[in-house]
Amino acid sequence: MLAEIFLHVPQTHNPKEINMWKKTLEWTIPLALAGIMTGCATYRPPAQIQSAVATVNRHTPEYVTEANKALREVGHPDAERLTGVGLRLQTAVDTLDQWANGSNQEAGQ
Repeated sequence: MLAEIFLHVPQTHNPKEINMWKKTLEWTIPLALAGIMTGCATYRPPAQIQSAVATVNRHTPEYVTEANKALREVGHPDAERLTGVGLRLQTAVDTLDQWANGSNQEAGQ
C-alpha cells in the first residue's frame, strides 16, 4: 500500500520490476522506522540536561507536598484534582530523571 503511493509509475514498466520495487519499499520503510525507534530508546541526553532534570526532581517532591498542603488548608474546591495532578507531575519528573541519568539501568544491574 505504501509502495503504491511512492511508486506511481506508468504502465510501460516491467511488472516484475515494479513488484520488486514495491517489495523493497514494503521492507525498507518498516526496518528504517524500527532502527529509528531503537536509536531513540538508547539515546542519552547531554550532561546539562541530565543535571537540570536531577535538580528539578530533587525539589519537586517538596513543591508538590507544599502545594497539596496549601490546597487542603484553604479548602480549594478543586483540591482533589489538583492534588492528583501534582502527584502525577512528581511521578513524571522522577521517571524522566531515571531515564536521563540512567538510574533505572543501574538499579537493574
